[in-house]
Amino acid sequence: MGRATGAPADQAVRELAEWLASLRQLSGLTYSRMAHASTEMDLPVSPCTLFRADKGRSLPAWSTVQVYVRSCGGSVATAQKLWDRAVRARAQVHNIEVPAPTRVTPAVPYITEPVELLQAMRELRLSTGQPPLRILEARAAVPGGGGSFLPRTTLGGVLNGTRNCTKEFLGHFINACGVKRDADVREWMRAWERVDHYRREVVPARTYAAAS
Repeated sequence: MGRATGAPADQAVRELAEWLASLRQLSGLTYSRMAHASTEMDLPVSPCTLFRADKGRSLPAWSTVQVYVRSCGGSVATAQKLWDRAVRARAQVHNIEVPAPTRVTPAVPYITEPVELLQAMRELRLSTGQPPLRILEARAAVPGGGGSFLPRTTLGGVLNGTRNCTKEFLGHFINACGVKRDADVREWMRAWERVDHYRREVVPARTYAAAS
């Protein structure tokens, strides 16, 4: 009787595991290479932990799932839906409160989705002392007194997620936050390009596939 009650939870965990395993097969990565990538992300996970994540015997931690998916180039949004479903199924079986997953912001070279870029921008601002918008606006003043490259209204909209961030705008923002090294600037610009590709190519493709 107890096994039957737990079946939906077991199935949800297996669905997540099978999806993760399919990502790894498509990527062609070994667990060791994935673990190495996790270290580069500053989110180290051991090969053994990654190995267990796609076996379906237990629900992996959300942080492990994120690292697994990012290293294989999968969708974090899809992963979160599958993981949330498994957590809710387990909570129903065991009558426990469902914890809210904490999204971990990837290192800049691993940013691929708009929400990740937004979080990274917020964290960059926080790391420099959370300067007020007016200060960032002043730091990005147009030479000759012609306004600012970071108008407060636009900057506020970008940082609260209601406006898209252009590549030029991102460049002025990271400069105002103290990112000056050419190599670091290039990493941020490449991150923007990946996000733009995701927004223009990946999202429409998934929407079309879902409607088919």
